[in-house]
Amino acid sequence: MAERLGLAVIPGIGWRASEIQAIAREAEEAGFDAIFAAEVNNDVMATAQLMGVATRRIQVGTWIANIYVRHSYACAQGAALIADATDGRFVLGLGVSHPPVNKALGIDMGDAPSALRRYVTAVRSWLKGEGPATHLPQKPTVRPVPLYVAAVTSRTVELASELADGIMPFLWSADRVRKSKAWIDRGRAKASGLGQVDVTLGLPTFIGDDVKAMREAARANLGLYTTFPFFQRLFRASGFGPEADQMEKGVGGPSLSDRVLDAVCLTGPLSRCREQLAAFRSAGVDLPILVAPIGLDGARGVIKALRR
Repeated sequence: MAERLGLAVIPGIGWRASEIQAIAREAEEAGFDAIFAAEVNNDVMATAQLMGVATRRIQVGTWIANIYVRHSYACAQGAALIADATDGRFVLGLGVSHPPVNKALGIDMGDAPSALRRYVTAVRSWLKGEGPATHLPQKPTVRPVPLYVAAVTSRTVELASELADGIMPFLWSADRVRKSKAWIDRGRAKASGLGQVDVTLGLPTFIGDDVKAMREAARANLGLYTTFPFFQRLFRASGFGPEADQMEKGVGGPSLSDRVLDAVCLTGPLSRCREQLAAFRSAGVDLPILVAPIGLDGARGVIKALRR
């Protein structure tokens, strides 16, 4: 089986609907197997549907849909419709987003892992046609909807592996991918009726001949993530203590040292990026999801460079 390759984009920075569809078509024509949209200043379900109806072969999905902004019933019904419209090409990625994001929306996250468990379980139940009648009795989805869960910590990986078809970590090193096998196995041991966990990984991708310049581009694109407590804790747990200290002090992008960027990104000439990508695959990543630099040009650059 050919090695799979995905692309992640952030259309909520101002892309028009026609541009979202154009990028999806270009990714499909370039041989990518999947394209995912982030829920950043947009409705990611509507975005995925736009991408799906504009394409014929490529998988489309959410990376990720914030569980706090839509009821599990509405999420399941939307997912069922997108899956039907795309002949089963839709992947529903779910997650809790980040405290600063949810606080800005007036959302109290409560115990996020418990909320995630309830939500994923409820969505799967609605997709099966279970649950009480609303206007009419529930019906199972016509097309299957694979459920994936954003997972950063060992606890959420174990939870996701118990409940979902795949996991969607971000900013992991290859070493952390290798360690995650034990967490995945613990979760899958508690699962019922699920196949092998599909391990995806979001890989920020900055392709260019000048490694130093690409690292600077990575810092500019990823600085926001250093302000999120989830990722500060992740970097500390991944062995980047001094960098995590800087992040907690609000240093931002400069806190992403060369060693951090080389561990969690693809940076530099295409040949170097391919070597880094191969290392992640060897560590256990089934579907690398290349996270394009912000903007249409950034997405098109990754698509052009990795055309197959």
